[in-house]
Amino acid sequence: MSAWLSALSGLTFINPWILAGLAALPVLWFLLRVIPPSPKIVRLPTVRFMAGLNPSDRVSAHTPWWILLLRLMIAALVLLALARPVLNPAESLNQSGIIRIVMDNGWAAAQTWTAQQASAEQILDRAARDRLPVIVMTTAPDPGKVRIGMLGPMPAGEARNMVRGLHTRPWPADYAAVATAVRDGTKTKDAIHTYWIGHGLNDGTPANATALARTLQGNGSLTYLEPEAAARPALLVSHLKPGQDLSVSISTAAGTPAGLPMAVDALGGDGRVLERVDVLSGDTTSTDVTIKIPESLRSQVARIHLSGRHGAGGLILLDDQFERRMVGLATTKDEGTRAPLTDAPYYLTRAIEPYVELKTGSIDELIQANPSAIILPDVGAIPPETLNTLENWVKAGGLLLRFAGPNMTQGESFLTPAPLMRGGRAMDGGLTWDKPQTLAPFGDESPFYGLDLPADIEVRRQILSAPGTSDAVRVWAALTDGTPLVTAASLDNGLLVMVHTTASPEWSNLALSGLYVQMLRRVIALAGTPITNTHADGTLEPLQILDGDGRLQAPDSTAEPIDARAFDKQMPDARHPPGYYGHAGAKRALNVGERVGRVAAMPSFPNGVVRGTFTGGTETDLMPALLATALLLFLADWIIMMILQSPLMIGLSRMARSGGTAMIILGLSFTATPARAQTAMDFANGTWLAHVRSGDPTLDAVARKGLENMDFVLTNRTSVEPAGVVMVDPEKDDLAFFPLLYWPIAPSAPPVSDKALKAIQYYLDHGGIILFDTRDQGATVALPTGVPGRNQIILRNMVAGLNVPPLSIAPEDHVLKRSFYLLESFPGRYDSKNLWVEEQTAIGRDGVSSVIVGGNDWAAMWAEGDPERPTMSQEMSYRFGVNLMMYALTGNYKADQVHLPHILERLGQ
Repeated sequence: MSAWLSALSGLTFINPWILAGLAALPVLWFLLRVIPPSPKIVRLPTVRFMAGLNPSDRVSAHTPWWILLLRLMIAALVLLALARPVLNPAESLNQSGIIRIVMDNGWAAAQTWTAQQASAEQILDRAARDRLPVIVMTTAPDPGKVRIGMLGPMPAGEARNMVRGLHTRPWPADYAAVATAVRDGTKTKDAIHTYWIGHGLNDGTPANATALARTLQGNGSLTYLEPEAAARPALLVSHLKPGQDLSVSISTAAGTPAGLPMAVDALGGDGRVLERVDVLSGDTTSTDVTIKIPESLRSQVARIHLSGRHGAGGLILLDDQFERRMVGLATTKDEGTRAPLTDAPYYLTRAIEPYVELKTGSIDELIQANPSAIILPDVGAIPPETLNTLENWVKAGGLLLRFAGPNMTQGESFLTPAPLMRGGRAMDGGLTWDKPQTLAPFGDESPFYGLDLPADIEVRRQILSAPGTSDAVRVWAALTDGTPLVTAASLDNGLLVMVHTTASPEWSNLALSGLYVQMLRRVIALAGTPITNTHADGTLEPLQILDGDGRLQAPDSTAEPIDARAFDKQMPDARHPPGYYGHAGAKRALNVGERVGRVAAMPSFPNGVVRGTFTGGTETDLMPALLATALLLFLADWIIMMILQSPLMIGLSRMARSGGTAMIILGLSFTATPARAQTAMDFANGTWLAHVRSGDPTLDAVARKGLENMDFVLTNRTSVEPAGVVMVDPEKDDLAFFPLLYWPIAPSAPPVSDKALKAIQYYLDHGGIILFDTRDQGATVALPTGVPGRNQIILRNMVAGLNVPPLSIAPEDHVLKRSFYLLESFPGRYDSKNLWVEEQTAIGRDGVSSVIVGGNDWAAMWAEGDPERPTMSQEMSYRFGVNLMMYALTGNYKADQVHLPHILERLGQ
């Protein structure tokens, strides 16, 4: 009994005034009681003998009391449902104005995202109850962007769908950009009550977090919600060093309770757990963890993961510097009789043994072992059979690294990048005018680009390449006088590298420097890579990037290369997400933990800011359950009445027909969807700007905002006055009312059904135009041939069943460039000039292309800023939008201007 009373104490009615209708139930009982039930139909052949009999006393039948009770229960349940009973309801916001939801969605949010979304939905439920408009913002920029967008105001229901569609990002938040967006985007004078739903960590500097709080507080109240201290995110920080045990630390914010169980996993490339270390968080904000793993498994470790923690902050990717490649070092039988400090293999072994699996032996023995690279220190003449075998090994993808020395001064040029001159160049003798040379800065094309160059390195002797060296030979390192120190050239799938001085200090002091170790490691990392792929412009290209949940995926067009010199200082951001950079043969890992270093809790906020934690309880709306119960009782009432009217079950066919109808009604009651705000008549009586549902709520909101701004531009600049903006679903909606459909392609786009394909094909065949926006900048250049962009592959799969004519790049004189404004390109967020239209349009379309494909992300640019005061880039994008709409409405009438000179010439004749 006490449990029931406790549950009822948490019950609240949103529309309690409807409960007054319960007072009418006795009246309903009386009415149902006095009104007799429907008369029974009885087939009685002798009824004609009763003709003319007039009974003196008529007695009406009554509905059984238990049926009356059942019907009163149905009425009571409906009234209770309409009163909206809610169990454990959240308190009303008791506010007026606008609600602003700010979602912290940086790398740390991946570990608390479910709780953050649940907290946001609770606030939105309360906002919907109070009928308050909502603005939604995030704190981390979208991929490829610098500025933060602000979406809304919008109804709370629409905001709920948007929050459910938001994603975490694998880079830190930008609180300064959020503050700028709030200042620039807030134009209303209404009070704005902000709920900043965070993860408990300061994702920026304390000054930026405090400044953002003041900015959010400027238009109204501010409430900051965060998880409990024990649920705050943790960061996995790398202390890894090649050749040593795997050493990491777990960084937690101050105030995190000690003794929290955690586990760190060493994972293989296939995701298998190779080793796990269980730890408890300590009293400090950093917990050190060392993973001791057998040497046989060490080379299989691809990443280290903080178990149970999602996102890039709980993951460390290992790159080539931690991959222990097998390297062969050629030695001779007399190596052991030499003094170690003058022996080249000694210095090579000391330099690379901590980082590779080193194997020594003769050249034939090394080839049999098939290592990634073979090093030949001052090896001159090689037997012909061994030379042929070694050449085949290099052609198959091996890397051969050779060092000069006295034995190579005879001009042996087999398996060297370039022919060598006989003798050597001495710069330290008493009979020479030359002085020892230092190293020149490494060029952009060198794999050594970005290494610090010690000033005290001197080269006293070297072997020179013969004049007329082929252009295929690359100089990776040179002396200050321009003579080469390290050269390289491809040999089929392999690589030949020549160091024109000794591997020991005999000819230079390079072998005594730390640069020697770094150069060797970078050369070995190139094993299996043709020379054309090695740092062509001094940048590291994105190979694989992490998403917000810490999953590796192929990079999209928003991921940009990183300057090799700046890689060690590059912070992950929207243009440089964490992941692997470099090229197929040599990659470097950009990890969040290495750049962020440690985490900190949110600083103290200004006075007036309410700070709280996520609430554990969630309210339960009982309205659906009550309505479902009422419908089931209604169905039971119908069955009972049919039985009472046909006690002998003679009317089974009638029951079946009526039962089918009842079941249809019952099913529709559970599957009914809200009616659309606009009707077909509304669409027919106006010009509407339409965008196709993309499958990504955030992208749909951006498309809507962009088209709303285009509505304003068209209304104020042209005779076109759009009636509004609508999102359409080709599977459910009639597309015939819309002259143009804007279709942004999302990575999460669902497959297009056969029904939708038929509707789209009918739309295109009867005059409609679709602008497909792949939002991938210049990747659309690969549309007809070559390797397509990621979103293009999605687009191809989506519309594979459409009958679309061949496409080609829009010519310079295309009508889209002059249907209203004179344009040189088709700018959006990007300004790629590649816009694809039909090569030959169908008969009856007057040369108007039914399909237009581009990747400039037009809606994103249209949605930014104020259309009344656009920037130059926004203005040019708006102009393209105007031209596009004019093209859709008026066709090719502007193309006739091409013939004006000829018409005037004829008139003159």
